[in-house]
Amino acid sequence: MLDKYILKQGQKVALYLFVFAIFLQIVDLEFLSVLLFFTFILALYVYRVKEVKVDSEAKIVSPVSGTVEAIDFNEQYNFVYLNVSLFDSSILVSPEDSTLKVESIKRGVFLSLDEKSAKSLNEQMSLKTENTTMKLLASFATAQLNKPIEKEYSKGEALEVFTQGELILRLKKECKVALKIGQKVEAGQTVCY
Repeated sequence: MLDKYILKQGQKVALYLFVFAIFLQIVDLEFLSVLLFFTFILALYVYRVKEVKVDSEAKIVSPVSGTVEAIDFNEQYNFVYLNVSLFDSSILVSPEDSTLKVESIKRGVFLSLDEKSAKSLNEQMSLKTENTTMKLLASFATAQLNKPIEKEYSKGEALEVFTQGELILRLKKECKVALKIGQKVEAGQTVCY
């Protein structure tokens, strides 16, 4: 019943927050109870189910909702850096019709991305499809990165939950990037054509 409104991965978090808020209210710790209740409301918003509208004509679509921080390139690849916040849609989708492979997963801490050591110490995961490589770098207030099932995915199909952090999308050079720096991107929106 809750699957229509809250992502499966967030139901447990929201339930725990609600139960602890009620418990603290019973024990007469009202300030902490109110804080946990507001955190419960925030968790409901973060883990909300949001319909992903996939641009079917695009070669590659955005795997997450967020803001384009940078666009870079070298001789072989284009790189798109997406900053994902708690208030963006938390779902990670497949950027193209392809088999997904998990290249690497590194467990770590959850430091703010502003810290110098965050890039090396934070939890990271690298996913590969036919034309893209996605590197997910977790940030301060995020859920643990869970390994998606390695199988054939269609464009826009849900992979996992990514609540906050940075996603570096590596595209092949022949792909024309259709994004601008500072642009707000929704999951399923055209990245390149």
